[in-house]
Amino acid sequence: MKLLLVCEYWYGTGGWSYKGYLEQLGCEGQVFDFRQPYFTTGASLPVISAATRRISRRKMNAAFVRTVADFRPDVVFFLKGETVYADAIREVKEKYNPILLQWYPDGPFNVENRNATRDSIASIPLFDIYYIYAKSLMQPLREAGAQRVEYLPFCYDPAMLQRPERISDEDSAKYATDVVFAGTWEPMREWWLEKITEFDLSVWGNMWERVDERNPLRRLWKGNAVYGEEISKLFAVSKIHLNFLREQNKDSHNVRTLEIPGYGGFLLTQRSREQAEDLYVEGKEIACFDSVDELKEKITYYLEHEDERLAIARAGYERATAEHQAIHRLRRVIDDVNALPGART
Repeated sequence: MKLLLVCEYWYGTGGWSYKGYLEQLGCEGQVFDFRQPYFTTGASLPVISAATRRISRRKMNAAFVRTVADFRPDVVFFLKGETVYADAIREVKEKYNPILLQWYPDGPFNVENRNATRDSIASIPLFDIYYIYAKSLMQPLREAGAQRVEYLPFCYDPAMLQRPERISDEDSAKYATDVVFAGTWEPMREWWLEKITEFDLSVWGNMWERVDERNPLRRLWKGNAVYGEEISKLFAVSKIHLNFLREQNKDSHNVRTLEIPGYGGFLLTQRSREQAEDLYVEGKEIACFDSVDELKEKITYYLEHEDERLAIARAGYERATAEHQAIHRLRRVIDDVNALPGART
């Protein structure tokens, strides 16, 4: 099966991880990076003009159509690709008739999100299968004209979270903490974290300089985002890993839901039914909270009951390893494609 993966392609993205796994599953894979070198949103180059962005986007879309024409994939698999014109997707569908798949990692109807476009909504009916991470979005996608909608949760790539063989005293002093949050600053996250500054808490991530210097939380910000080996060290020496759900994920989950147990960490996450019932079993594989009081109670309890905390972390790891890796999700996608009438395997 020849498969074209339309995605952002740099270390740490889903596309970077998935290409190798798709090849393991028998696909002849090729990547079309819809961000580079054809197009920039201007996020990294704020002085770029709107006219230049439009020209770059048109060039990128033309390059996408040419790539399909040259490669002639059996399947075109989008990981968002929100800057690809609906007309370009329609053109490749009509001319070359590949199976079209979308796995959308955001709220596809959130038009206030600068990464969402009218084209991402207009293209919904063009996909043979539209995968979405939240069950609550399935019916709205059907109402928007989706031919077939499938629930496909996020996943993690174990290759990105390799436990270091040893932790040096220096790294332990740098990263060890009772409670840790790793993620970019957002007002909602600041609101939660400033309520628990009495604990041995550390915060790692970008933009936390926005916290007022008079706020006790500011001194608990240890540094900008860490990745790869460094975040593996952070995971290895921290006792409780916090997770907060953005508005678009509040009734579902996010990538950290899978990454933290997948590494072997103890996950204490803002409660949602999908996390607590569908992906894991609350109290056995992860722990959850709804309120500040419950968050404080859970932190205190699991710091005092180490054996129980470690048992939950172990069980979460076993569940994530068995069900929530990238290859599990991609095997599901390939099985779905092979079951389609007229699929070319």
